[in-house]
Amino acid sequence: MKILQSKYTNSFFVLLTVTGLLSSCYKPKKHFLQASGNYVLALRTQGTNSTTDYLLSMDTINTASKNISATGNGIEQLAWCYFGSTGSTVFSFSYGTNNVGIGYGVREGGGLYEKGRFSFERMDCFGKGDDNTLVAIGAPWGGGSYDCQIQLIDATTMSIKKKKLTPLYMRDGSDKLNKWPTSIVVNDNKMYVSFYPLDGGSWNTDLTDTAYVTIYSYPAMDSLTTIKDTRTGPIGYYGNQVNMIKSENGDIYTLSPSSLAAGYTQVTRKSGILRIKNGQQSFDPSYFFDVETASGGAKVLSATYAGNGLLVARLQIPGSDDISKLWAAFDVTIPICKIAIIDLNNKTVTDVTDIPVHGGQYGAQGLVEDGKVYLSVTSTIAGEARIYAIDPLTATATKAAKIEGLEVPAIYKIVN
Repeated sequence: MKILQSKYTNSFFVLLTVTGLLSSCYKPKKHFLQASGNYVLALRTQGTNSTTDYLLSMDTINTASKNISATGNGIEQLAWCYFGSTGSTVFSFSYGTNNVGIGYGVREGGGLYEKGRFSFERMDCFGKGDDNTLVAIGAPWGGGSYDCQIQLIDATTMSIKKKKLTPLYMRDGSDKLNKWPTSIVVNDNKMYVSFYPLDGGSWNTDLTDTAYVTIYSYPAMDSLTTIKDTRTGPIGYYGNQVNMIKSENGDIYTLSPSSLAAGYTQVTRKSGILRIKNGQQSFDPSYFFDVETASGGAKVLSATYAGNGLLVARLQIPGSDDISKLWAAFDVTIPICKIAIIDLNNKTVTDVTDIPVHGGQYGAQGLVEDGKVYLSVTSTIAGEARIYAIDPLTATATKAAKIEGLEVPAIYKIVN
């Protein structure tokens, strides 16, 4: 097996090879009995030569003495995975010898069972359409075509029920840049897709002075318009992060990292947050939150919406953004991240000092329950990987379940 060499960092090597090299050696997968409980977690562990992904169920995650472990519990996935959820279904999307999507449900009393599976070509970005539909977008990996494939996945039949081939956006006839989707929000019969332009061969990002969102009708998926704003850079970044947030009133907030660690090869705008008011097809000219200035130089990477205008956000710490950190936001071993509470209404950033500085990761979807946000944190400084329960009102956190592995890329609670 030929191993590709990166001209940037080891993190970029992981980016380019993880969906193939870490997962291509197929072997029969073990299916353990599932523990009771309605919490469903994705667990990534590190072996001698590769990582292994599991889905497992638990009855609680908010106890510090509880261990998240695949020992005797968990369904080993076919390869390295992305994860998504809608309604009462959790999906894993395995990238290996064959790309396979598998849907899981939770039995009464707890425990996972397989609902069905389907094949796919590429799926790189996910969002909830409705309780029975997951939206997935496949990006043009490695250049080539400038079209993306929008796919609607039926959680009832475990099949792709509709596809739409689209370039997301073309500036003009000479535009030779791919558009990589970063986040999906469905609201008011419209689908909002953020993206960033890049050269699909080199991964260089030569256009970083504008935020872009293309708006489609939903579920028809007809392209309506592409909106742009030059107050900050492109929204989101690679890796199925959460980069667009829908609030209770339907307003959508967008996160622009403007970060080399997030894979941008240049930075020309401050990291910031824009708003699209409910039902509108334009950025709100009256709202811009310069997160980088308000935080003393930190950059917002991803976030979980906790309600009442509060985000529990993963930020890149000030002074950690140089070319040597290119793609570092995906590496759990490089401690450049912190957790903070972002108040969208008052435009403030408050650090959660109970959580150590830690590494980044793919996905990292949080769970909101009973006023707390549960997030995966892997810290070489603290010497452990753990779930933290974060109180957004007080900007405090307590240790929850310990992770026996690298990270937990996704946390869900399924209620049948």
